[in-house]
Amino acid sequence: MEKLVIWYSVHNGGDGSAYPVLMESEKQAEIDQRNQDEGWGEPCYGDIVVTSATPMSVTSHVLTIDEQLRELEDEYNSDYLQEYKKKGEYKGWWMRLERHIAALKELKDGG
Repeated sequence: MEKLVIWYSVHNGGDGSAYPVLMESEKQAEIDQRNQDEGWGEPCYGDIVVTSATPMSVTSHVLTIDEQLRELEDEYNSDYLQEYKKKGEYKGWWMRLERHIAALKELKDGG
């Protein structure tokens, strides 16, 4: 029997909706939950385990650590966010991004 583990982190759609984002690992999903700008009050990540007698693969997009880092770094390096940082505005926002980027880099480097 072949086993496939699919990790997810639930994101807030901002309009009352929520949606899962597929991730590479439990640690990536946990880091993602810990550093979301709008949290849930409790962790909303987990896994789905599928077993089959035949080989399986995920055909939906799985957010890799490299892709997530690129997205977060693009947001962090945006002109408007750097302007906020320079003025000391929205400190929680850019500090959260710094923590999230650092945690993902540590995970990527084997930490």
